[in-house]
Order: sequence, then structure tokens, then C-alpha cells
Amino acid sequence: MSFARLLPANNNDDDDDDDETNSLSETGVIVKDIVPRSMVNDDDCTCTCACCPTISDWCIKDAFGLSCGIMTWIFFLYGEFVFVFVILTPKTYSLLFYWINFFIFHLLEFLAISSHFRTMFSNPGAVPLKNATRENLLRYGNGTIVYRCAMCQSIKPPRAHHCSVCKRCIKRMDHHCVFVNNCVGQNNQKYFILFTFYTFILTIYGLFLLGIHITTCIPSNWTACPAWPPPVTLLFMISFGLEGLSFLAFTGVMTCTQLCSIYTDTNQIELFKGVTNLNRERNSFIYSLKIVFGSRIGLTWLNPFSKPIYLITQNDERIIFDI
Repeated sequence: MSFARLLPANNNDDDDDDDETNSLSETGVIVKDIVPRSMVNDDDCTCTCACCPTISDWCIKDAFGLSCGIMTWIFFLYGEFVFVFVILTPKTYSLLFYWINFFIFHLLEFLAISSHFRTMFSNPGAVPLKNATRENLLRYGNGTIVYRCAMCQSIKPPRAHHCSVCKRCIKRMDHHCVFVNNCVGQNNQKYFILFTFYTFILTIYGLFLLGIHITTCIPSNWTACPAWPPPVTLLFMISFGLEGLSFLAFTGVMTCTQLCSIYTDTNQIELFKGVTNLNRERNSFIYSLKIVFGSRIGLTWLNPFSKPIYLITQNDERIIFDI
């Protein structure tokens, strides 16, 4: 008997997958149940509970994740306050200098925050719940190996993983990020990369202007910076600098890590597991970028409001961005 391969052999090396049981359904399809580790430890609820998200209204109701996401917005607002009312003041610089930098800073900030919102409130590619039905199994030929999540009762596509926080199987899941309170997966990885990229550029720009402000205020004995008392100005600049350096390190590392994952056509779970041989042909870097950002190269790749909706075919895996 010949077996059609629906998934690679190492698909059960999931982020939360621990056990595997085999069963032969009445349809003739070989169903392999992947049991999430969280289900074995009884620290997860079923996928039908009220706290689970839906595809039409996606918001992960996790207290820690929501607090981290809100804290990220607070950090943006604080940086906005210091930049506008402390660093960039008309009393210190000319109006032309003020408005040019005001526009650039707020454009970058708008793109960064928009990308964060899109990452946080977009379906990352959740597999429909309980779709391992007889009708769906009949679509596969006799002897086909189909992997099924024991928690979601869903047919698992290639490289899908069950997330114990989202309580769903996520297509091409990369990792779960608490700062966006969501998984980074097939449908929202573009937005996550744009969030880290725009925040990285914004931070460099803010730290550059902070350096200009320091070299303007200190040599003049703070007479060139009359908006705030010197101790208050110094406190604002130190806190702004520490925040900027923290954001710079985090977003720089995450952007490079994501681009490296795209270049090697692997995700963070596979890298963490040390899975290197996935029986796939190596794609070019441009082709891997198309899988994440969409098949049409253009400025839409940099637009957080543009969905990567174009169909991509990778080997025998048809990837459709269904958000």
C-alpha cells in the first residue's frame, strides 16, 4: 500500500506536542492524534470554552498578555510625550526643524503602532476547530496519513503547532509573543516584522535627536533648553534614553531573527527543537519573503494595512492567507 504524505514526518515536534496515538478511521484514512503537552498536564481548557477566540473576532483573553500589550502602548505614549514636549520644542529649535522632525517621528510611530495593532488583533492562522470530521476525511485517499490535534480535534496542516495560550492550532506558527498578546503565524508574521522594524527605526531616530538635544543643552548650561528645569529635563532624557536602548535591543534582535528565519525557511519552534531536515527543497530568500509578505513585490510589503492575500505554493503545500 502506498501512503500519500499530507504532512512531513516530523510534524509532531510541536511547541506543545508531546504524545501521539494512531487510529484508523472508518474512512480508511490513517489518523494520528497529536496530544498537546498542556492537555497531558491538565493545565489547558478545551477549545470550546468561552475564553477562546474566534476567527471573526480575534482577541486573546490572557491577562498577562493583555497587560504586556497595554504596557507597550504606554511606553509609546511616554516616548511621544518626551519627544514632543522635552526634546523637540520650538523654543530650542527653529520651526522648520521642529515640523520636519515632528512629521518624521509621528509617521514612524503611526506605522509602528498600527503594525502592533494588526499583529495583536489579527487571526494568526488558526485551524478551524473540530474539522477532522468524516466529511473532511473523505477528501483524502485511502491510506493517507492525517495528523489530528487531540485538543482541537482539527486536521493539522504542515508545520502547524498547538498554542497553549491561544488554545488553537496555528498554521506555520513561529512563536507566541506576550508583547502583542498573540501568536506569530502564517497570517500575521508580516505585521509582526513591520512592528519590530518600524519600532527599531523609530528608536534610532529618537536616540539620534536625543543626542542632538544633549549636545545643545549641556554646552549652553541649559539656557538653550528653557522648556523644563534642568533636573527635570535631565530625568526625562535619561528615562527616554534607557527606554530607547531597551526597545532598540529588543526590536533589533527580533527583526534580525525573523529575517533569518525567513532566509532559512524555518520558524522559531523548529530552530528551538533543532529541526533542520524537513524534507523540503530550499527556497530562495525572495520566495520565502513572498510567503510572508505576499506574492506581489511592492510597497504593499511595507504597508501594515495591506493583507498578504495572494496564493503561495510551496512544494505541495498551498498557503492561503485567509484573514
